[in-house]
Amino acid sequence: MAKVKLDIGAEIDTLSKAELDDSLKQYRIEGDSLTQGALRGIKYYRPALLQGTASTGTLALGTLGAQVGPNSGFVWSLKRAYVNGLGTADLAQIYRNGQPVWQFSGSVGQNQAAWGHLSMLFREGETISLIGVGSLVSTSVITLNCDLVEVPSQMIGKLA
Repeated sequence: MAKVKLDIGAEIDTLSKAELDDSLKQYRIEGDSLTQGALRGIKYYRPALLQGTASTGTLALGTLGAQVGPNSGFVWSLKRAYVNGLGTADLAQIYRNGQPVWQFSGSVGQNQAAWGHLSMLFREGETISLIGVGSLVSTSVITLNCDLVEVPSQMIGKLA
């Protein structure tokens, strides 16, 4: 520490420039480490999860063949989903492990949804599918697009 002599005869200790620089550098390193730890394991994706066409008015994406869901040891939190290609009167539902959890319509503004933290989770082993309600009129390619965050299962608290 640098010492400064006051005219009143008392001495006080002050930091030198080098000591202040070292102290601030250490503080910055610790702060960066905390930030990196908080973000470690969090991955953001914007995939087109499911895609296909209705066959004779029936839509069942993600129910046959390769199933779509988080990899082993991971959790997905859907933040936003939107369906392209539905006809105006068409309805389709997101299913989690065979249970409906959300419904979309081909009407303007009804083909998308957004969820808050921990609202639309898919845990390890759970799958997502998109199934039409009734007979669909659309002959277009229908796509379920999502914004999602993936974290290791043991870090699920980071989604809160």
